[in-house]
Amino acid sequence: MSWLARLLRRSALGPGSGVGDALVHLAEAWLAQGVAETDGSNAGPDVSWLIHDGGGTPGSRPPWCAYFISSACRQIERAGMVIEYARTGRAVAHWQSAPPGRQLRPDQIWTADPRGLVMIRTRVSRAVTDAEAARGGAKRQGHVALVTAVDPVARTIDLIAGNSTGRGHSRVPGGGAVARERITAGDEAWDRLVGFVRVAAP
Repeated sequence: MSWLARLLRRSALGPGSGVGDALVHLAEAWLAQGVAETDGSNAGPDVSWLIHDGGGTPGSRPPWCAYFISSACRQIERAGMVIEYARTGRAVAHWQSAPPGRQLRPDQIWTADPRGLVMIRTRVSRAVTDAEAARGGAKRQGHVALVTAVDPVARTIDLIAGNSTGRGHSRVPGGGAVARERITAGDEAWDRLVGFVRVAAP
């Protein structure tokens, strides 16, 4: 993991920066690398590595947004930082396996420090009621991403996600990649938010 140590040393992390900052810088590094599906759906050298590192089986070509988050957290952990996360390929499992003290409901995001937060929502192609069902422990398909910034005035949440077309699991066609996303209060993604989990200290 010497490459990760070099990355974190070169990043903008300064005195007082925390694990949440490191996690965002790591996700931005994967974004800058241009990770994308290059061998068909849910496949390609980088994608397969992230699926494997996140706890999945690349040969089965699973959707990989949750594996991207699990792998990013695992990379931070291997660099010697303290982080609490689920190593899973199920998006909603990131919420369901987290202790209540690390869970934030959607409306709590506007007053929270965004660093070290993971967003969990259900798919926009499914019913809005799936979000509440997932909060109650039901298995639902979803999407997960790392929070990079929150604007409580504009009511926007900026994210970096794997297996994304820029809007995650949405009605937008195209191959999956590591991409930036934005949720705005009141849009269809906001309506399907399960919540946020703090995996790392700011």
